[in-house]
Amino acid sequence: MSIDAAIDEGWAEVAAPLEFSEPIVSRTMDGVQRYIANADDRPADDVERADAALAALAAQHLSAGTATEVYIYTTDIAAGEGAETVLASEGYGDSVTFANVFRFIEDLISSDN
Repeated sequence: MSIDAAIDEGWAEVAAPLEFSEPIVSRTMDGVQRYIANADDRPADDVERADAALAALAAQHLSAGTATEVYIYTTDIAAGEGAETVLASEGYGDSVTFANVFRFIEDLISSDN
């Protein structure tokens, strides 16, 4: 299935741009990038921003009240753990779940057998 089909069928949507003027969005993005950088022992400026942006989007929705819980699916363990850690420090620890995509796929495959 393509992304366009997923959007057309209503189980995926394009997110609005991040509101970097909201302090929680900026703190989350920076915090997750630093967490990944520390885990990978490299400068934060060298860290891909996509997973940090997912965490920032979660923070944006949690702080606005448009979501009460979020699941962050990623193959990047440091990014998932960083999202959980940073969002917990913002008071959303009980509202955030990191889902390791590799484990998720393994579970799907094993449940089919």
